[in-house]
Amino acid sequence: MTDKTPERIAIPDLKKKLETSRKLVLIDVREPKELEETGLIPGAIHIPIKQLEKRMDKFKKDADLVFY
Repeated sequence: MTDKTPERIAIPDLKKKLETSRKLVLIDVREPKELEETGLIPGAIHIPIKQLEKRMDKFKKDADLVFY
């Protein structure tokens, strides 16, 4: 995976990227309890933060990953 500097993205910019990018992957890193309380953004993948490192190889190398 390439080393990219993490950056924040504003909600309107994220919405635009979701509408136009096929490489964008949303990853919800909250714990299951938090997910039950507020739900998951449609199309997002749920990977609790504690499992994230061992599952990162599942994503395409050129994907734009957005964690929340």
